[in-house]
Amino acid sequence: MKVLVYPADKYGCGHFRMIWPGEELKKDGHDVEIITAQNRHVTIHLEGETVVDADIEADVVVFQRLTHKYLAQVVPILRKKGVAVVIDVDDDLNAIDPNNPAWGLVHPKDAGSPHSWRNLNQACRDATLVTVSTPALLDVYAKHGRGHLLPNYLPDVYDDIPHEDSDVIGWPASYHSHPSDPNVVGGAVSRLVSEGYAFRMVGDASGAGKAFSLPEDPPGKPCSVQEWPNAVASLGIGIAPLADTRFNRSKSWLKPLEMCAAGVPWVASPRAEYERLHALGAGLTAERPRVWYRLLRQLAESSQRRAELSESGRAVARSLRLADHAWKWLEAWERAYKLER
Repeated sequence: MKVLVYPADKYGCGHFRMIWPGEELKKDGHDVEIITAQNRHVTIHLEGETVVDADIEADVVVFQRLTHKYLAQVVPILRKKGVAVVIDVDDDLNAIDPNNPAWGLVHPKDAGSPHSWRNLNQACRDATLVTVSTPALLDVYAKHGRGHLLPNYLPDVYDDIPHEDSDVIGWPASYHSHPSDPNVVGGAVSRLVSEGYAFRMVGDASGAGKAFSLPEDPPGKPCSVQEWPNAVASLGIGIAPLADTRFNRSKSWLKPLEMCAAGVPWVASPRAEYERLHALGAGLTAERPRVWYRLLRQLAESSQRRAELSESGRAVARSLRLADHAWKWLEAWERAYKLER
C-alpha cells in the first residue's frame, strides 16, 4: 500500500498530524512518502474554475486541512480512479474566532481567496475517510460515519527534556491565535505580577499585555518547531486558558501535553480534552478567575507541589509517545484503503 502524505504546513500542526507520524511509519518500513507544500506533485486539469481531471500515483492520499477550491474538487476525481482519499483536520475552521488572523484566510466571503472552510467541508463529505484529533471534530467533519479518531501524541523530540524548577509563570502560545482566551483568567495574572511574580510567553506576545491587564506586553517571541520543546521547558509554571467557545470545545490536549513532557506543572481551562488529560493524572484545571489565582499562587509558593505535578505530568507524557501509537495512523489509512474497495 503506497501512501502519499501532504502536510498543510511545516509548523506544529503539519508535524504532529502528518510529518512525524509518517516518519515513524517509514522507519518501520512502510511505503509512506511525505510531500511538503513546496513539492506537491498533484497534476490537475482545469476547464475554467472546474477541475475535470487529476493525476496521482498512490493507493492512499492523505491531505491535511484541505481548504483550497481546486484541491477540494480533486477528492471525488481521485476516488473515481480507485485512490483512497483521507482528509485530516485538527480544528473546527467553521467556528474560528473572527479576531484570529486565520479567520480572514478561510472565510468564504473573500471572493478573491482560493481558500474557504466551505471547501474543507465539501472535501470531508467527499473523502473516503476523515481523521480528526478530538471526538468533537467527528461531529463536525464526519457525520457521514467515515471518521477516525487520531489523538495527538508526542514525537521523540519531547523525550527527556531538561527542566529547571522556578516560579516563573508562562503561556506557551501566540496571542494572535488565542485572542479571546486570556479573558478566562480574569485578573489572576495581573494580580500575580503586581505581587512580584514573573509572567512570560513562549510565542508572539504582541497584544497580550492589554489582554492580561498588564502595563506592557510580557516577554516572548516566536519559536521554530525545533526550538519549541526546550522553550516550553523554560517555564516554571504553565497556563493553558481556553474560552468556552465552539472552536475551543474541539481543541486537542496538545498544549498541556507538551508541558507535561517538558516537566512544567500547569493550570488549564476545563475544556473537554484538557479535562481528559487531567483525568490521566496531569495538571490542574480552573474555570473561574479566583480559582486561577488560587492555584497559580499555590504553585508559585510551593516547590514541592510543582515537583509533584512535574513528575505526574511526565509520567502521563511517557504513556502518550508517538513511537508507541504511530500504528494508529497506519490503521486509519488501511481502513481508508479497504473502504475504497
